[in-house]
Amino acid sequence: MPKNKDAYTRYRLIDEALKNKQKPYPPLSELADKCGNMLGKRISESTIQKDIYAMRFDEGLNFFAPIDYHKAQKGYYYTDPQYSISKLPLKQEDLYALEFAAGMLRQFKDFPILQEFDNTIGRLLQAVQISRSLYGTEITDIIQVEKPSHSEGTNHLEKILKAITDPVEIIFYYHNFSKAKTSQHKIQPYLVREYRNRWYLTGYSPTHERILTFGLDRISNLHVTRTPFTKKSDFDARKFFYHSFGITVNDLVPVKVELSFTPLEGLYIKAQPIHHTQKIIKDNKKEFRISINVIPSHELSMQLLSYGENVKIIKPLQLKNEIQDTLKKALKNYSK
Repeated sequence: MPKNKDAYTRYRLIDEALKNKQKPYPPLSELADKCGNMLGKRISESTIQKDIYAMRFDEGLNFFAPIDYHKAQKGYYYTDPQYSISKLPLKQEDLYALEFAAGMLRQFKDFPILQEFDNTIGRLLQAVQISRSLYGTEITDIIQVEKPSHSEGTNHLEKILKAITDPVEIIFYYHNFSKAKTSQHKIQPYLVREYRNRWYLTGYSPTHERILTFGLDRISNLHVTRTPFTKKSDFDARKFFYHSFGITVNDLVPVKVELSFTPLEGLYIKAQPIHHTQKIIKDNKKEFRISINVIPSHELSMQLLSYGENVKIIKPLQLKNEIQDTLKKALKNYSK
């Protein structure tokens, strides 16, 4: 399928000409002149012939336009008078929403789990681009979606998802960074979760008799068994991570964390809450204070440290002391 913007413009102009009841059955020469005048360049009749063929048969365009040649009138026409490639009833805001969704899909279409849908995703992206062209507007330069870096372990997603839906146990080796060792695990997989462009597996371990979470980037030699399992009745995927900040759960109890931000930083926190349990306690010219009900975790500490001098931990005391110790150790790196 052509990706040239001029091609989309020609499709629109050909479509308009074939719908024009005042000048029916336009010949190739007339279509070429119409397109040439609009684009400000010479367009050959052979180019128009190729465009008509694409509009009729190109699966990527997905027009399948009912165009035929009338020998007596020596021109082209729609065999279905009601047909038009621009009949899709999209509003401007619909196109923006589609472009955003298509942009998100574009970032992840190379993941192994989505490769079998590559043609479908490609067609959606093309449809949005064509729709934009038909409306005479380009959006490529006004919406940009952050492209995620390559995430190791995504090649395991297909096997894991199949094991979850079957459901059957899986066996794999897992490298623990903090313990610097690799061990084998047999897991009953429950769900996969994405957090900051990294993927994680959550499942029940019969050996440890509890639910564990594993980073897919540290999994190797994954094997899907034929051993079926029944998911624990008290596991609720929608509630399991409710109080987590990141991916840490592990039967820990959530605590109330109270944070005081500078008024300026508070504007950003108010606009984009750091957690869905966030509640505003104070909001004045001196301070923006909130509370969140979360499980203390490494991810939470890293987030709080990222605010630097713009945040102060009010409670709990243990978390406040941990952050203080971390900042003191960090300062030592610059004391020499």
